[in-house]
Amino acid sequence: MKIAFENKKPDMAALHRLLDAAPAADERYKLLLSEGEDVVAAYDGDLLVGVGAAGAVMIHPRYAHRDIEHNMRKLARR
Repeated sequence: MKIAFENKKPDMAALHRLLDAAPAADERYKLLLSEGEDVVAAYDGDLLVGVGAAGAVMIHPRYAHRDIEHNMRKLARR
């Protein structure tokens, strides 16, 4: 399925599911919170598969092989 990117914070339930799945999520979550509103979220349908800002990106491990992190970093710089 094609990944959709949105320039807004995901809902908290989806974010917590990603935090449970992503490695080193606690440190990355702290960095994301420090970025304020400049957040990019990546979805595969209704599933949050990545969230990021200029300083940090978290990708669901099942989606690590796709180029999501690179695209999120590009979008977060805008």
